[in-house]
Amino acid sequence: MNKKYLIVLIILCISSSSCLKIYFRIYGIKKNKEVNFSIIDKFLKKNNVPNNLILELDSQKYAKLISLKEIDTINYQYAKWWTQNHIQPIQALYYDTDSNKFVAAFFNCISETKGISNMTWNKERELEVFPPYAYQKWTDSLFSFNEIISTVNDLKINSTFEPKTTKKRYVILLFYSIFIEKQSLNMFKEVQYNLRKEKIDNYHLLYINMDNYFYSQLKK
Repeated sequence: MNKKYLIVLIILCISSSSCLKIYFRIYGIKKNKEVNFSIIDKFLKKNNVPNNLILELDSQKYAKLISLKEIDTINYQYAKWWTQNHIQPIQALYYDTDSNKFVAAFFNCISETKGISNMTWNKERELEVFPPYAYQKWTDSLFSFNEIISTVNDLKINSTFEPKTTKKRYVILLFYSIFIEKQSLNMFKEVQYNLRKEKIDNYHLLYINMDNYFYSQLKK
């Protein structure tokens, strides 16, 4: 499947239960636009998200990583199928810093609906444990933490993000997109809910914006 077509399809189908345009407004889906430091900073402040770091995917680096991984069949016969998870507008990736591998991952495509217009990943109480056990089956070994973090930019210094060494056992990468603000905020709330299950504060959480990556892909 053509990657641009797939990205458009993901955006159109993000409502999970319907692709009809009438649901776009209900689900809070807006037109994808370019964003900059100021827009991301304002968004995070408005939603009381710690903004000591302003991070975004580097569009070119991430697109190159996706292209490399979708033809990597060393670990998976259908690697291209797995990479589709990683080109979705909202994602939460839990990494174990000791192994440098996923321990849990969830994406907008596996969400369910709560009420009429809200996505949820906790409909069956999946987020009652940390890391969320129910989402271990969605992890893959195609993308290591180091590979993904190398595609992230720190907009405060306008350079590639270099994470500090941490003694925390887990690092959570929370990818969000402002053009689906409502559902991104649902992801924020549910990840934070799940993190409260970790009583010893043994994690580090990073918020990473994806808007410019999608904007660049849709222009091709």
